[in-house]
Amino acid sequence: MVNWMQVKTRVASAGALVCLLCGLCSCVTEDSEYAAYPSLDVSPVAEGLEAPAGVLQEAARNLDKGDAKAVARQLSVMQPQNPLEQAWQRLLLGQAWLELGAYDKAYRLLQANYEELRDQRPAPDPTLMRVLARSLRKLGVYYRDKQDPVGAYAVHQLQWLYMKRVGSLKERFEAAISLDVDAALLRNYFASEQWSREALQTALQMPEGLDKHRSLMITWNNLSATLHELLRFQEADAAARESLRLSLIYDQKQKPSEYRQVLALAQLADVHSAWAQYQETKEPAKAKASYDKARAFAIQAIGLAEKQGLAGEDRLELEQRMRKHCGQNCRPIAPPTQAE
Repeated sequence: MVNWMQVKTRVASAGALVCLLCGLCSCVTEDSEYAAYPSLDVSPVAEGLEAPAGVLQEAARNLDKGDAKAVARQLSVMQPQNPLEQAWQRLLLGQAWLELGAYDKAYRLLQANYEELRDQRPAPDPTLMRVLARSLRKLGVYYRDKQDPVGAYAVHQLQWLYMKRVGSLKERFEAAISLDVDAALLRNYFASEQWSREALQTALQMPEGLDKHRSLMITWNNLSATLHELLRFQEADAAARESLRLSLIYDQKQKPSEYRQVLALAQLADVHSAWAQYQETKEPAKAKASYDKARAFAIQAIGLAEKQGLAGEDRLELEQRMRKHCGQNCRPIAPPTQAE
């Protein structure tokens, strides 16, 4: 299956990033902190959700370690003792089957959680509702893998409604960012932008730490991709640079590496290449400079991927994507310490 710091979050590029946060191209200085919307939701939210102790908690840890086969062995023979254990068994076993490519088995388990819990009267307690919402998230993965973004968007909307009511900030973020990705796959970039902004505002409420840092970094990168599809290249550039700024810190803290700095550089290459193509018809004199920037960022992305040891299909996919910008002459150079 493709897997598509305590730091102070500040705006990295003045002017353009202001448009991303408040929709107005006005006065944010380089040292301005992100400003919350007046409508920012500050209601109490749930704490992190853990599987019940014992076999289920061990299975959750095995999934985190990538050992889906062990989870399938453990949970296929488990006899749940109550509705909560049954819901967790279906969720974790469904996730394991997804990771093992047994999509039909995964679908039956996750769908069973949805059908049983949605109709429960009285309504299930908040913990069961959160397990239901997580099952919907994984159902969305199933629909994506089946190349059905409409189905994915539908179940992720249900996930969002549950998480908005009972989920933690991290769970709310995951629901919003899933809808962002689904909308982009549907080429509904206006909806994608809306969900990116929702994800961004949710991430801003999260406590300081790696989860918040990662959430902000992913959202800026996604928002950049959406804005460049909307031909808002200056804003797209600013968003990608903010993702890069955050990734320079995150990649030093997170082990194993998620190659977030590589992905931010690749996004900058994509933005400037698309900007150059647009400028060829509108401002041809500026197109060459944009092509040169796209090529430089592409070379930096390939060079850093090589240095950090990115391998396999991810490395091949990156190089194919970047060679559209730097051709066959993509000899790696030393990666930058910050966006040029």
